[in-house]
Amino acid sequence: MISQTNWTGCTHFTGIGSSGAFGNGYIPLFAVIGANYECYYNDNYFSSVTNALNLAIASFVLTANFSSNVQTGPSQLGVQFYNNSIPGSGIESFAWDFDGDGIIDSNEEYPYFVYTEQGSYDVTLTVTMEGETSTLTMEDYITVTDGSNVSGAVAGIWTEEIGTFNITGDISIPEGCELVIQPGVELNFANQTQFNVYGRLETQLPTETDNPIIMTSTDNWKGIVISGSQENNVITNCDISQTNDCAINVTDAATVEIVNNRIFNNSNTSKASILVEGCTDVLISQNIIANNTSTTATPGIKCVSSAITISNNIIVNNTGTFSALIMNSGSNALLENNTIANNLSTNNTPYLCYFFNAFPTLNNNIIINNGTIFFAPFGMPDVTYTCISGGFSGTGNISDDPLFMEPSTGNGVEYDGLNASWWLQSSSPCIDAGDPNSACNDPDGSRNDMGAFGGPDALSVPVSNDPNLPVLSESSIDIYPNPFNPTTSIALNLTESDRSNPISVNIYNIKGQLVKTLINNEVTNKTALVWNGTDNNNNNVSSGMYFTKLKTDSNSITGKMLLLK
Repeated sequence: MISQTNWTGCTHFTGIGSSGAFGNGYIPLFAVIGANYECYYNDNYFSSVTNALNLAIASFVLTANFSSNVQTGPSQLGVQFYNNSIPGSGIESFAWDFDGDGIIDSNEEYPYFVYTEQGSYDVTLTVTMEGETSTLTMEDYITVTDGSNVSGAVAGIWTEEIGTFNITGDISIPEGCELVIQPGVELNFANQTQFNVYGRLETQLPTETDNPIIMTSTDNWKGIVISGSQENNVITNCDISQTNDCAINVTDAATVEIVNNRIFNNSNTSKASILVEGCTDVLISQNIIANNTSTTATPGIKCVSSAITISNNIIVNNTGTFSALIMNSGSNALLENNTIANNLSTNNTPYLCYFFNAFPTLNNNIIINNGTIFFAPFGMPDVTYTCISGGFSGTGNISDDPLFMEPSTGNGVEYDGLNASWWLQSSSPCIDAGDPNSACNDPDGSRNDMGAFGGPDALSVPVSNDPNLPVLSESSIDIYPNPFNPTTSIALNLTESDRSNPISVNIYNIKGQLVKTLINNEVTNKTALVWNGTDNNNNNVSSGMYFTKLKTDSNSITGKMLLLK
């Protein structure tokens, strides 16, 4: 109870009682105090008289009440229910009916329930204490939709069976809630909408076939913002495009792994495609960041007051004032085994990377074309075993042409870096030229190759030129990128016998019809082929699933690939 001193001289409301602090036969229930009309009940502040009065009245009897994290959303809607019944302690049992069928679904105080079918659902809670019961039914409390109009709080599991999720307004994952997005889901964001994460976001990798999660817009959207969430967020297997802010903004000590995504065709004015601010637990790895633009900042990665790891990324053909990277405000980042190439700096003095008041460590990278590394005011950054344009002082650094397999033909967004091949040719000076420490070795156990295809977390490379590897027992193919638009590379991993005999490589559509012949019963010394999405008549084929079939004397191998337009 608020003290008599606090109540004196205030507007107060009373309940019936035999005695009270004021000696007037009444017991105060709540008071409105001060010039700001603050409402109190038992020393607890409430925003309105109604809320205080309702609680005061309810405190006399057992009263069922509940709330939830979300009330509407697409199928597989995960709802966390909260018991708000009065009194706050002492209730002996809870009985929940989540779908209005009269059957008790849970006896937990704070249950979680997933709605799988579209429709509107009544929710009922019955509470029991000392032989008394109270029941509350909220009609049409939960509404499960088809995904055609999504906004507000979101949670649960999003699957591709629902079709396209049309995001018509800002969406957010509330604190304490989780949204899982499965492979094949497409999110189409309305103009200037944003995806806010305060709880936990998990996007998932496919188990068998390449099936990306697509986040895009027919106009422009404002990207994903992860703010303050320390819930082990995972963003993977996503194609993120058409943002005009940050594609991904991680801020306020949030934690996230940004792994194995394609981030392309985005733009920003003064930020970055990936912006990390005030964080110490962020991993950016195995992503392709290509063909993005920035007016006054970077189209790549910007790190502000953060200590993060950036490894095995391909950052290519971006155009902006500061090219691929900015680090400032005391950032302390490890950049390891990245391929940073053919970016275009529009500054009067072009920059490959820009480090100001930062302490980065660079190891085993390829950083080439259009500019120099800017660093101030603390002297040179720690750069080792890196192929860098113009050379750089430090152990193991080189300035040679890295000899990519089929890179883009120029710098900046005017050239397609997303679908170029950034593998290293067998004669590349970057092969086995990285850090000799065994902890940095490539997955095959050989010495680290510089660039994204080297190191323990290397991007998958289909062709290895290490003579110490075991002889192949069976030929195989690898396809990269996949999904692709408009070109992809098909690596041929041939046994010694198959290299000496004719092979065939053909492309088929999902009906099994021949689309393109790349090699027709010929002996070849090629290690990779490029398909540009055309048929044998040089006509562009439509989006969809296609199959590459390698036929040799010893076996036949088929690989799936997805063309997206």
